[in-house]
Amino acid sequence: MKTELKNKKFIVVDLYSGRNSEEETKHEVFNLSPNPYDGRYYGYCPRTDTINFEKLDVEETDEKVDDVLVIYVQKVKGESNREIIAFCDNATVHRKGIENPLLQRWIYKDGKYIRCTYSVESDYMYDLRDLEEGERFIIKVANYSSDMFHPQRFYKGKYPELDKMIIAYLENYLEEKEIEDDAAFQEKIQRVDLTKGGRLKDTSSIEPDYSSGGGGEIVKKNSRISKQALDSADYKCAAGIEHKTFKTSRGVPYMEGHHLIPCTPSNAKYYWGKQNKNIDCEENVVCLCPTCHRRIHFGDKEEKMAIIKQLYEIQEPKLKRAGITITLQELLDLYIE
Repeated sequence: MKTELKNKKFIVVDLYSGRNSEEETKHEVFNLSPNPYDGRYYGYCPRTDTINFEKLDVEETDEKVDDVLVIYVQKVKGESNREIIAFCDNATVHRKGIENPLLQRWIYKDGKYIRCTYSVESDYMYDLRDLEEGERFIIKVANYSSDMFHPQRFYKGKYPELDKMIIAYLENYLEEKEIEDDAAFQEKIQRVDLTKGGRLKDTSSIEPDYSSGGGGEIVKKNSRISKQALDSADYKCAAGIEHKTFKTSRGVPYMEGHHLIPCTPSNAKYYWGKQNKNIDCEENVVCLCPTCHRRIHFGDKEEKMAIIKQLYEIQEPKLKRAGITITLQELLDLYIE
């Protein structure tokens, strides 16, 4: 699925450096960990270090802006270069630091405790600190400006070519993560035993549920729904009933379930908000052999267009019966640049 970040406003924030690092670094220690009060993520900033809203292209009267991409970096050990260590792609950014007694994060300074303020808040965050060395994105400061992180941040548009590289890197990360998450989900589908318990019905009318954390936000998809879709298709590939695979331990051909409208948080929220429908429903799941499933994820533009058009013709009447409407072009836009 195509992940869209390029149209978002964004800030690159340098952690653990700058003029406040020695005295107030504890503000920043809290940025990458969920708050124990509500499990959300808050970007704490020193009181005098406010966000430059002019760089975010918002109205003078706006005190906050939603749907901002916030990217956290830190110095590479022994170098002036920075590496991306985390990001949140749907953050709310405040013009001035917010004090909230309920959040209870403090620093100790000049013999007294000071409550931390925050300028960034988000339901979830992608934590990249455990990536292998070759998977990390390094900003080579010397290629741009020696003061690019003074004061501790820069905004979209400051370095246009770097902007493009960062966005491409983050989009690639999200797409790879989606594929990894899907592989684990396919394993769950195979373990579902439909002989135990009744079939789930009308799941398009049940509000979607989400989970979030350091791995980002995901939709809590129900593997039983996808297994029902495979069973309803008699374990035959929707893109070609002649496609053969192997038999599973349950004695049926191995097939995989694919949500035709990708079941991402943004898509799930859109269809629930606009059509009051949950896209984690049997009508949105197609039965595919592993090759055709990989074709959707890894095929070139022409391959993807061909199979998506084929699947749309099959699935669109089912989606309409469930109350979900989507045009072919809208579907293609979710997959293809």
